[in-house]
Amino acid sequence: MNEKKKTGYLLKIITDVLVRESNHMLKKQDLTWAQSRLIGFLSRNGGECTQKELESFLEVSHPTVVGIVSRMEQNGFVTCRIDASDRRNKIVSLTEKSIRVGNSMLESLREQDEAMFYGFSDEEREQFDNYLFRVYENLSRSTRTRQNI
Repeated sequence: MNEKKKTGYLLKIITDVLVRESNHMLKKQDLTWAQSRLIGFLSRNGGECTQKELESFLEVSHPTVVGIVSRMEQNGFVTCRIDASDRRNKIVSLTEKSIRVGNSMLESLREQDEAMFYGFSDEEREQFDNYLFRVYENLSRSTRTRQNI
């Protein structure tokens, strides 16, 4: 008999599929899913930001961001410089190469989105996003409470 999967397990396997498929589509641009998220964030924020802002957005540790940024810098997708007004900050900026691949990257991710929500109405999609956001907020609140204990 086919047992109904639990929500946490479903979220995990959906995430695994999304990341695997994203990485497969983005490989053409020599990017990973995490790197594409970084490019998207930079694009939406004037083309540059601090590594600290990237840590917050990606919700990962400093060493993880350093690794992602370092690989992207080696591959010509970003440049880095020390912030002149606060030498403790490192500024990460998009390059022409990352701007060029951005449109292709967005198209790949749009195709994935269409496949994921095939057969969903706009209303169902919005409800789904709202539910997921509420779950995220609940878990974030729980984590913050636990960290303050």
